[in-house]
Amino acid sequence: MDWTVFGHRFVGILWLVWLAYWIAAAQRTATNQRKESWLEGAAYRIPLLAGLFLVVLSKRFVPSITRSLWPESPTLMGIGIILTIAGLGIAVWARIHLGKYWSGRVTIKVNHRVIQTGPYAWVRHPIYSGLLLAVLGTVITIGTLSSLFGFVVIFISVACKLALEEKWLRAQFGEEYEDYRRRVKTLVPHP
Repeated sequence: MDWTVFGHRFVGILWLVWLAYWIAAAQRTATNQRKESWLEGAAYRIPLLAGLFLVVLSKRFVPSITRSLWPESPTLMGIGIILTIAGLGIAVWARIHLGKYWSGRVTIKVNHRVIQTGPYAWVRHPIYSGLLLAVLGTVITIGTLSSLFGFVVIFISVACKLALEEKWLRAQFGEEYEDYRRRVKTLVPHP
């Protein structure tokens, strides 16, 4: 097996391990006080699915849109793998730190509180930061135009979900959340 096939399979395994953890961890969350409607969720889930298709499956099903962005190289493959590992690690760290307040949907939990420690002291949405970094790493390993376009669509999806979350958190926590917003950036930490 050549290094390109190994790299692609390794990244795929990383995502599968992450997904297995994510599904298992989803069983331990607090009761919802409020959750998004089906329509609110569809506004970011449909672009997310489209982006995932472009990143992962377009090469197999729509080969005409999979033009390579750069020549395959072990260096780029290594960078992509490192970014994928780092991004998934950040997302898992943030998920563990968020604990029972996590949800795959936009929700407010019973007795919800604003978490401002751990990775949440660096950015307000470290799970999204980590997942976007991991997708970027995956795009680097795949190296196709469709995967890059998929990343852009996924970024838009995350931005839509994030905007809804921010709106709900501001309404729920008022000045406490406003103070947190002033001190901590959304996705990328600042010095």
